[in-house]
Formats: sequence, structure tokens, C-alpha cells
Amino acid sequence: MIKFFTILSLLCASVMHVNAQMLEDRKFHEASDYYVNNDLKTALATVKEGLRQKPGDKKLEELRKLLEKEQQQQKEQEKKDQQKKEQDKKQQEQQKKDQQKQDQEKKDQEKKDQEKKDQKDKDQKDQKDKDQQQKDQEQKNKDQKEKKGEEQEQKEQKEKEEQEKKDKKELPPDVAKKLEQMKISEDKAKMILEAMKNQETQYLQQNKRKATEKRDKSKPDW
Repeated sequence: MIKFFTILSLLCASVMHVNAQMLEDRKFHEASDYYVNNDLKTALATVKEGLRQKPGDKKLEELRKLLEKEQQQQKEQEKKDQQKKEQDKKQQEQQKKDQQKQDQEKKDQEKKDQEKKDQKDKDQKDQKDKDQQQKDQEQKNKDQKEKKGEEQEQKEQKEKEEQEKKDKKELPPDVAKKLEQMKISEDKAKMILEAMKNQETQYLQQNKRKATEKRDKSKPDW
């Protein structure tokens, strides 16, 4: 009877050992499958569950270390990726700001250039209008001067004609007859009379100057 219980105990222990070994192998394979499928979190949880059931198992411990190392590397890579993503975002924002600044500067410069061009066009137009006004005024003054000159010339011509008519009317009939006999025209006679008048005027002026000059006592009166 004692042998029966001993054998039974050994059989139970053997069965338990076999079950434990099967559980270890199952957890190891499950964790390996999760690892291959890049599910590190589930793989590590499966390994830890197997180690709770069989602490110190060499295969599970090695797999746990591998998974934890891989998980740490993954976290570090994710951290680097996040940092790179944030850095890229900052660079994009800075590039956007720089582009906006450049666009605004370009817009401002274009506005200044347009204002400068408009002012230049305005100045040219104003100068052109001023030159045209000056030209128009000069032409107006010229026209007025020419008109005034023409009017003065017409007036003088009219006065001359009236004087000639007057002189002709005032000419005595006997004088006109004598001039006709001498074959001298009235114009020529007037020229002769004018010349004689000028000579007489010069003679009178010379006598007047001699009368006002101081007489030299050393010379005779004559």
C-alpha cells in the first residue's frame, strides 16, 4: 500500500513537472510570436506571466532581457523620433515665419516702388503741365506783342496817311502849280524842305554854342 502511494506521488510530480515544462514552452513560444509581430508590450507581459509561474526559468529570463532591451531601444527611438518631429515642426514654423516675413518685405518694397513710380509720374506730369503753361503763356505774350505791334504799325500808318492827306490839303495852289512846272513831286519837295529845315536848325544851334563859349581875349573878335 505504501509503495502504491509512493508511485502515485512520483507520477503526480512527474506530471506536474511535465505540465510546468509545457507551460514554460508555451509561454516562450507565445512571447516569441508577439515579439516577431513587433508587439513588444504583449510579448514582455507574456514572459513575465511565465516567470511568475516558473521563476528563474533560463529561457524566459533571456527572452525577458532581450525584450526589455528591445523595448528600451524602442522607447529611445520613439523619443528621438518625437524630438525630430518637434524639431522638424519648429523648423517648418520658422520657415513659415521667414517666408511670411520675406513675402511682407517684398510686398512692402513693391508698394514703395509703386509709390515712387506714381510720384515720379506725377512729377513728370506736373512738370509737363508747367512747361505747357509756360509755353502757352509765352505764345500768348508773343501774340499780344505782335498784335500790339501790328496795331501800333497800323496806327502809325494811319496817322502818316492822315498827315500826308493833311499836308496835301494844306499845300497852296500856287505852290503846287510851281512844283508841277518844275517837275518836282510833292514828296521830293517835302524832302528838300525837311533838309533845309534841318540845316537851319543846325546853324542856329552852332550860333547858340558860340555865344555861350568864353571869348579868348588874345584873339580878335572877328
